[in-house]
Amino acid sequence: MPPVDLIPMLVPIVLVCIGGLVCLGTEAFLVRATKHRVLPWIGVVAVLAALAAQLGCVHTGHLHGMLVMDHARSWLCAAILGSSALALAGLQQTFTRDDYPGGEPYALTCFATVGAMLMVMANDTIALFLGLELASLSIYALVGLRRNRRESNEALFKYFAMGAIFSAIFLYGAALTYGATGTTHFGGALVEGTRKPLLFLGHAFMFIGLLFKVGAVPFHFWSPDAYTGAPAVVTGFMGAVIKVGGFAALGGLWLNMVAVVSGAAPAEPLSLTAGVPVTAEAMHELSRFGLAFLALAVASILVGNFSALRQTSVRRMIAFSSVANAGYLLLAFALPNSAQMFQMSGIWFYLVGYAIATSGALSAIAALSGRDDLGDDLNGLSGQGRAHPFFGLIATICIVSIAGIPPTVGFLGKYLVFAELVGKGKAWFAIFGLLMAVVGAAYYLRLVITLWSGSRSEERRVTLSPLSGLVLGGAAIAVVALLALANVVVMQKPVSSEATATRLP
Repeated sequence: MPPVDLIPMLVPIVLVCIGGLVCLGTEAFLVRATKHRVLPWIGVVAVLAALAAQLGCVHTGHLHGMLVMDHARSWLCAAILGSSALALAGLQQTFTRDDYPGGEPYALTCFATVGAMLMVMANDTIALFLGLELASLSIYALVGLRRNRRESNEALFKYFAMGAIFSAIFLYGAALTYGATGTTHFGGALVEGTRKPLLFLGHAFMFIGLLFKVGAVPFHFWSPDAYTGAPAVVTGFMGAVIKVGGFAALGGLWLNMVAVVSGAAPAEPLSLTAGVPVTAEAMHELSRFGLAFLALAVASILVGNFSALRQTSVRRMIAFSSVANAGYLLLAFALPNSAQMFQMSGIWFYLVGYAIATSGALSAIAALSGRDDLGDDLNGLSGQGRAHPFFGLIATICIVSIAGIPPTVGFLGKYLVFAELVGKGKAWFAIFGLLMAVVGAAYYLRLVITLWSGSRSEERRVTLSPLSGLVLGGAAIAVVALLALANVVVMQKPVSSEATATRLP
């Protein structure tokens, strides 16, 4: 990819930053009732302007190897921006109902969006850590918004304490990798051949730090408490943007590591859809990493799906669902059975659909859950879709997509991941993933049936705001329309990294 100018690539990030700063500065001058009428619109206008710039103005290329923009990254950033718009609309709906006194959640959402976009674009450990911490610190504050509730304080403490530990683990891995390659860029060539064990150890620590962020087993223990303690809208937002940013960073690190070990350290940053030629020697050296990713994927799918079957709280159900989806995504990291081209393309389409569907589903559920989201369990949501059909319909469409049921984008995302597994010679893992997707559909469909056919335990007054109607309606359309745009999003012929590689001695 060619170098590009600074300003065009950073326009979307700058626009969202401006939106967050305007929300932060304006909040102090607004009375309590006006904050939730004005600030969400400021945030959504900034986010939608950034989305238009992302899809219309940003070109593929890189900024001195630190930040990279390619076709897949562009759509992942668009998914983050769409999730942010859904979160802002959902926050307005929730905090207007709850009479929340402050307006800081809108600014924090914008700053978390910027951090997640930096994680997607990062091709350097310094840039990645900056985005990781910006997103994490903003989301820590969003998780603990309800300071007068014990479960919210507990969730914040656990998430913050564990997040700090695993951020340190990631940093230590980045330092070891720098010692092996002499650069903070992804895909740096080894300084000496004897430093390869240092490269492996450094990447292992960085992988562990990022696997915590995406909630994969055995680093998922924070998810149920953090997801349950946060407001439902925040649960959907963090489940979407951290998953997208974390897996984009994991994918970038893994692709570059495969290239370096194969003896072809890339002279220019790799696209996320690049095809990397894997040598037989590299297959042997990387086999433990490949097996570890597969083992974590299988464990995450099993733990996530079977734990979610037992839940009655929607937020807790989504937490374990997030663990299971991390497992499906990790299946894409499997190496082929023989020396051939290694690529990861279906995973990015999966992430785009998952982010929008998760944010949309939780924003709709939040509107139906009653004050302080106390009615987000199956009993509290019983019959609420029938009582409030707009929110019920949006929630249903998004939940069906998360479950991977056609004709939604979630179905094609799972299909692409499983098809890549078959192409790599790992058909049994694809069959396992398909069977577990059927298990997962059970608890999703139970929630949908409860929304529409259950008997209402109480009458709830739910007022549809114009902003929620606009953004949630767009999300429901996107969940279906993206199915037709699969070829535009990621299904392109992979570009081999071999043509732009620096051969190692």
